[in-house]
Amino acid sequence: MKNLYSSDLSKSHYDAIIIGSGMGGLTTAAILSKAGKKVLVLEKHYVPGGFTHTFKRKKFEWDVGVHYVGQVNDQKGILKKAFDYVTDGKLEWTDMGEIYDQTIIAGDVYNFRKGRKEQIEQMIAYFPEEEKAIREYYKLVAKVGGLAIMFFAERTMPIWLSKSVGYFLRRGFNKYSRKTTHEVLSSLTNNQKLIAVLSAQCGNYGLTPKKSSFAIHAVVIDHFIEGGNYPVGGSSSIPKCLIEVIESNGGKVAIKAGVKNIIIEKNKATGVLMDNGDIICASKIVSNTGVHNTFNNLIKTEKNFFRKEMNDLMPSVSHVCLYVGLNGSDEELNFPKHNIWLYNSYEQESDYANHMEHKNGDPSLYYISFPSAKDSNWQAKHPGTSTIQVISSCPYEWVEAWSESKWQKRDDEYDIYKEEVQQRMKEKLISVFPNIKDRIEVCELSTPLSTRHFSSYAKGEIYGLEHCPKRFDDRNLRAVTPYKNLYLTGQDIVCVGVGSALFSGIITSVVILNRNILARILKFKISKN
Repeated sequence: MKNLYSSDLSKSHYDAIIIGSGMGGLTTAAILSKAGKKVLVLEKHYVPGGFTHTFKRKKFEWDVGVHYVGQVNDQKGILKKAFDYVTDGKLEWTDMGEIYDQTIIAGDVYNFRKGRKEQIEQMIAYFPEEEKAIREYYKLVAKVGGLAIMFFAERTMPIWLSKSVGYFLRRGFNKYSRKTTHEVLSSLTNNQKLIAVLSAQCGNYGLTPKKSSFAIHAVVIDHFIEGGNYPVGGSSSIPKCLIEVIESNGGKVAIKAGVKNIIIEKNKATGVLMDNGDIICASKIVSNTGVHNTFNNLIKTEKNFFRKEMNDLMPSVSHVCLYVGLNGSDEELNFPKHNIWLYNSYEQESDYANHMEHKNGDPSLYYISFPSAKDSNWQAKHPGTSTIQVISSCPYEWVEAWSESKWQKRDDEYDIYKEEVQQRMKEKLISVFPNIKDRIEVCELSTPLSTRHFSSYAKGEIYGLEHCPKRFDDRNLRAVTPYKNLYLTGQDIVCVGVGSALFSGIITSVVILNRNILARILKFKISKN
């Protein structure tokens, strides 16, 4: 097995060890290795990539976390340039078309069109009497998107500098991060249908409008407003390209490399203790496992900085995902490239609350994605086939009773529960696409226990810390930690999404190297060789 961990790796000293091969970890590793540092990435899973890896069954494969990415269609944009820098320009993207998201609420269809002007005009066409509110809403979205750059850039600052000038970089963003999405939308309009439509993509950050920070809502909407894109070859192309860069610059990536704990000596990180007892030493340790994992599980010292503070921040939503493989191409089965947000009614809050109270009830939201339709290379690799994913929320408590049993070796009661959920989700999918009923070859369900097993997130959460107003007031969510030579990266120090995780890697690299990495990224040009 390629990249399989070997104890020989423990015989070397590294400039940096990165724990976890998610987007933030691989980005950090790529940048450090390009800067000449000796880097080792340790991944406990048998597949690298974190939520960017793919899941396979028979002749089918599905992404597990990257359903679409915004802003990479802008060749001069910072996100596109950042992806080019960390992949040496080898990662390619497919545009999802004029519509990237569609929400269906109680049978009513609303399309989210590519382009700020086009989307505004589309929303006004749906709600002509709300033109003023709609235009003001999109102005706020753009404003907060701009303020976010300064807010997260502040996290590259040394603590002493942040204490003196950081407030001025944070205050504009915090004005909106401290308000909920519902608060802001309700200040613009009383039209409850419009509010439901504008907040229909809330599943992208995992909180309903009355609980989510408006800042994260605005950042996500602004991220996608110029359209959605998908990696050519599927989401696994992302870690593949990053790992090639890491290895070509002398770095190493090891799988099935579980870390038991970070070694702390006199409040200084000096290495890691592996599950098999190996000790690997490094000058810098970077945790890409999330702040809860880092401070609750990987740091064993009696004096554990931040443990209580971080545990006051709740984990994000957990989910179930139905993976469907079909005999028939996307064209034949008439599958769209855009995602579908399917709601039973416009009452988002009460429907979600009702779902949380009834384990066997119908979820308030189903998210439907078509990875094969988005991937321009799919039919060349898998002719005559297609794939779908259906996602809905599932509190970890609903499956917690089986948490002590092993993956793929849980009891019959668990299998029965999964079958019931799977059947319900399958029926909902067929109600939207009745033509697939006799074309399904593979149908498999994952639960929060699967996420917990592979990602080590204690509650099976997919977005790290929840994106509530309180999160954006926590000044500890940054690359530096109270332990010397121990750093954080990943979505917890920025926010949800593969683009944000990439920027977390940039932030962490800037802090470690004390260099203007952004300038290098902006100057980077793809080699034509």
